[in-house]
Order: sequence, then C-alpha cells, then structure tokens
Amino acid sequence: MKNQTVRKRILLSNGLAIIVALVIIGLINLAIGKLYWESMEREFESTMEQFVSEDQAEEMLADWTVHRNAFLVLAGIDAVLCIGALIGTILFFTRKLTGDVMKPLDQLKAGAERIQANQFDQNIEYTGDEEFEAVCRTFNDMQAHLLEEREKNARYEKARTDMIAGVSHDLRTPLTAVQGTIKGLMDGIAATPDQQQMFLKVAYRRTEEMGALLNQLFYLSKLETGNMPLDMQRIDLGEYLWHYRNNKQALFDPQDVQINLEAEQRNVFVSADLTQLERILDNLIENSRKYSGREHLKITMQMCVHEEENSGQAEIIFADNGAGMPGDQICHAFDEFYRGDASRGQKAGNGLGLYIVKYLVEAMGGNVWAENRNGFAVHMQFPMEEK
Repeated sequence: MKNQTVRKRILLSNGLAIIVALVIIGLINLAIGKLYWESMEREFESTMEQFVSEDQAEEMLADWTVHRNAFLVLAGIDAVLCIGALIGTILFFTRKLTGDVMKPLDQLKAGAERIQANQFDQNIEYTGDEEFEAVCRTFNDMQAHLLEEREKNARYEKARTDMIAGVSHDLRTPLTAVQGTIKGLMDGIAATPDQQQMFLKVAYRRTEEMGALLNQLFYLSKLETGNMPLDMQRIDLGEYLWHYRNNKQALFDPQDVQINLEAEQRNVFVSADLTQLERILDNLIENSRKYSGREHLKITMQMCVHEEENSGQAEIIFADNGAGMPGDQICHAFDEFYRGDASRGQKAGNGLGLYIVKYLVEAMGGNVWAENRNGFAVHMQFPMEEK
C-alpha cells in the first residue's frame, strides 16, 4: 500500500475535524433549538388561551409552527451559509499551513537529491518555524561535514597513492643496489677480500635503509591502531634537551651536522613519554637532513616558557638553515603521507616523519605548527606542570 503524503494527511485530518465539529455543533444546536422551540410553543399557547378558546389556540399554534416553514427555510439557509463560510475558511488556512509545512520539506528533499548527486556546495536557506530552522541547520551541518570528509578522503587517497609510489621508489632503489652487489660478488667482480668487504658494506647499508622505512610504516600502524600506549613521566624539559643534544651531536660530524641548543632555564617540568619525545626530535633531525638541501646543516633547538595566570606552556622551537617550504605547502607539512618533494630538493621520502611528530605531540597534550624562519621551523608547545 502506498504511503500517504504529508499534504494529504493534513487535508484529511482537517476535513475529518470539520465534519466531526459540524456534527457535534448540529446536534447541540438541534437540542437547544428543540428545547427553545418547545418553550416558545408553551408560552405562546398559554398566552393565546387568555384571549381565545383552547381549541382555537392549538389551531393557531399549528398554523404558525407546522404550516409556516419560513423560519425553517431561513434557518436552513443560515446553516448552509455558516457551514460554507466555515469550510472555506478552514480550507484556506489549511492550504496555507500545508504550504508552510511543505516548503522546508521540499527544500530538504531537494538537498538530499543534491547530496545523492554528489553536490555539496548549496545550503538550504530557510527562515520560519523554529523546528524546521533547526532541522535545516542540522542538514547544512551534515552537508558541510560530508563535504569536508569527501575532500579529506580525496586528499588522503591522493597522499596514499603518492606514498605508495614513494615507498616503492624508496624500496626499489636499495633493493636494486643490493641485487647489483650480490650479482657482482657472484660474477667475481670483487676479487680481493677488501673489495668483497666494501660490496657487503654497501649491501648492508641499503638493507638498513629498507629496514628503517618498514619500521616507520609498522610504527605508524601501531600508533593508529592504539597499540602504542604512552608512558607519561614528569621530566625537566631543559635538562632533557641538553642530554639529548649532547648525545645526538656525538653521532654526527660537526662539519656535516651542527646541533645547537638555547635552553638556559631549568625546573621547567612537563609530562611526556621519553621514548616518544626522542622519536619526535629524531624525526625532525632526519627531516632536516633529508630536505634542507644544505651540505653543512645547522639545527637550533630553542626552549621558551610562556607563563600564564594559572598555568603555562613550554615551547620547543626546532629550526634548520635549509630552504624551508613554499607558503602554499607549509600548511600541509604535517599531513599524513604528504610529500613536498618538488619544493624540497626532490628527495625521497614517505611523508610520515612530520605526521608522526604531530600525532605524538598532540597525544601528549601539546600542539604543533610550522613556519619558514630562515629555514624550516617547527614549534611544539607542551603544558607545564607545577614545580
């Protein structure tokens, strides 16, 4: 059975209400009229008996009530006119009400059809009843959310496609080198032990590159599936940065990578996971080494404190002396799988390092953003704890 429309339901409901109301009004009026008529008959008969005989009074009463129908005709005409006016008025306001109700419903239907056709750029403009305004606002919010999700998914899919291409390239290059090295050893190109040792070191270094990439992907998977819980500890951030800088600088030739630290303050306490904080800084250093385009890389880590009334923020500014990123790309620096290779030296990468930085900083209650400041600079703020 076909469902009824709202328009038909309103008309049927109002029509039924009219009929019921008229029947009730008619019954009430008949009862009142009958009582009034009988009362008038008795009063007329009583009055006439004073002047004529009882038989003559009854005869006159019959002539005026039974044989004269003018009153009944007028009463009928009056009833018909009243009923017609009532029905016309109700139908007019019913039609107006139906139009007011159907207008937002028609707009919602048109909006749903636009969404079905993948058109999300037109909002519903409705002003009127508060309930329908709320529904239309909710619909517009839903449409905006769907548009945002669609654009996000499109960016995500493009980034994932680029990432797959990048990862394939990053794996293919060392794999080809390993295969070439092994083939060279098999063909006897490396005749002396020293040459063989050199070939094996090259192959081992290439396998380390592949292992690092796979570990990065595996780590990201553990993060996003919730299998990497944070071990939050209260640490002195300035003291930690000094230890980190000294240990990390020892791994690099100062002529290639120079790490400076500007953090004179002590007793700046934050809550952080030491392992993940180290990973954050390692990723930033690796990002600078890969994309700075400088033979002599200078990295500066600066710690600032922003005091507030009841709390404060400890900020780490990590900056290099590289080429930075174009302004139209820097807003995407922390997007997952984003690769700005065209603007950063055509270096291979998978677009995961900075995304992991953002993910971990926010997971520890902080926030992060990037800017160009004589190079590429990353700002990380963490809530301070009481001393």
